[in-house]
Amino acid sequence: MAQWEYKIINIRSENYRLDPHAAQEMNRYGEEGWELVAITSVNFKTGATDNIAMVFKRPVSPASSS
Repeated sequence: MAQWEYKIINIRSENYRLDPHAAQEMNRYGEEGWELVAITSVNFKTGATDNIAMVFKRPVSPASSS
């Protein structure tokens, strides 16, 4: 059975746009083996989309699973 590890990144959008540097950070995660599997607003009280959570996952390497 595959085992996964997860990373949750919280970011803030400005004027309903993400910081262009966010793509650079996401590319770096991809190079490290992370895959974006979910993105959601975390501002549940008002429903605004200015606080966003991104969930990444990657397989657990055999060395770190022991």
